[in-house]
Amino acid sequence: MARKNLPGYLQHKASGQAIVVIHGKTIYLGKYRSKASREEYEKIIGEYIANGKKLPPTRGNGSGISIEELVIKFLEWAESYYVKSGKLTDTFARCKITLAPLVAHYGSKSVSEFGPLSLVFIRDKWVESGIARETINRRVDIIRQAFRWGVTHELVAADILHALEAVDSLKEGRTIAPEYEEIEPVADEIVEKTLLYLPPMIADMVRIQRLVGMRPQDVRNMRLCNIDRTGDVWKYKPFTHKTEHHGKKRELAIGPRAQKILIPYLISK
Repeated sequence: MARKNLPGYLQHKASGQAIVVIHGKTIYLGKYRSKASREEYEKIIGEYIANGKKLPPTRGNGSGISIEELVIKFLEWAESYYVKSGKLTDTFARCKITLAPLVAHYGSKSVSEFGPLSLVFIRDKWVESGIARETINRRVDIIRQAFRWGVTHELVAADILHALEAVDSLKEGRTIAPEYEEIEPVADEIVEKTLLYLPPMIADMVRIQRLVGMRPQDVRNMRLCNIDRTGDVWKYKPFTHKTEHHGKKRELAIGPRAQKILIPYLISK
């Protein structure tokens, strides 16, 4: 973060604490030259810049549970909620990664002291680190989700969540956060050459996936009991799939070419 024309990190000699003076207001940061005081300075200056080089308005009275307590309770809930087929999903891991900087920067603060500028500060840290725009937007949504969960369980006041929802998502072309590079499909000739080096069953899985238009999960989870073979075109309904928690059904058509590959495996059963 550039320091030109910004309030400096100073020492208050009488107390031995670090301070920053903004528009005549002295803000104490903790022990001078300590890591905690440096982080507090970075946070305050980040919010100061986000607010147009003005002091953010005073938020709350420090009442309510701490950010760290909220995160712990939310993750305890998430650990039991984001489970599929007896295993934790990737969503839980994303929640942990996302909420780590929230605790690092604001863990000891009350939930009533966390406002839009605090959220913008964390978001800007992700931008500075080079994380993709869409990932940052998802992470901001996870932070809001934690506060929304807190409102539901009467741990967070509704007006705090309402204020956080005022923070806009990053827009394409309006931020320095990079965009995802579009991933093109692998050329058919490369796939065909690769098949020669794969074990027979893995090669057949690749062929089935291409012919039917499956996700990798779909071909891994194929079971005879989930395939209706009464018609010329078989119908495969995976017992589990990516969007089932949204109430969506998934049915895949298996044509003659794919059937020919599958038949030896069915006979062997």
